[in-house]
Amino acid sequence: MSLMTASTTTAARSNTSTTTVSLRRQRRKRTTTTVSRAMMNLRFDDDDGKKNSNDEEKTMSKRQFALSTAAAVASVVLSLGQPMDAQALSLKSSNKNGVYWIEPKNNATVTSPFTAKFGVKGYEVVPASAEFEEGTGHHHIIVDGEYMEKGTVVPFDATHLHYGKAQKEGEITLEPGTHTLTLQFANGKHVSYGKKFASTITVNVE
Repeated sequence: MSLMTASTTTAARSNTSTTTVSLRRQRRKRTTTTVSRAMMNLRFDDDDGKKNSNDEEKTMSKRQFALSTAAAVASVVLSLGQPMDAQALSLKSSNKNGVYWIEPKNNATVTSPFTAKFGVKGYEVVPASAEFEEGTGHHHIIVDGEYMEKGTVVPFDATHLHYGKAQKEGEITLEPGTHTLTLQFANGKHVSYGKKFASTITVNVE
């Protein structure tokens, strides 16, 4: 083989080797680029997933809050058997203890006999008893009379109605005309808790 032929063969092998190396490098670059793009897509997908998850959590929190609020309101209304008036709502939302009327409303027009419903906040309604227990008592309604001073005994007569069986409602019969009804809470021995546990309304009886 001549020197020229050997030189040509060597050059050809060198070019082939160089071309092979270049192709390998290009393939590596393409592979690296493909992997990088795949990782970026995964990162974007993960970010979108987190964003969607956060949005869903916020939506669920709002729904849960709305449902819990509605349930609380419904519970209060159902516990009284009907919607509360302004007096009852005011007492319920305050830190004060006391009594309130459910019905009739103040200045209501009623037909005799009618049903009166009432409640107390902060104290427990229990039947009348010879034993005194702090924080308990029962209702009385005073017809056309004011509250009983604290420590005085509620009389037993036609104008002082006793609900000593722990009733929270009762039927009242009155002559036609305008009357006042004073709800008075007293302990088991019928001893009044005073003005703080009294509430007066006016009714017009037809």
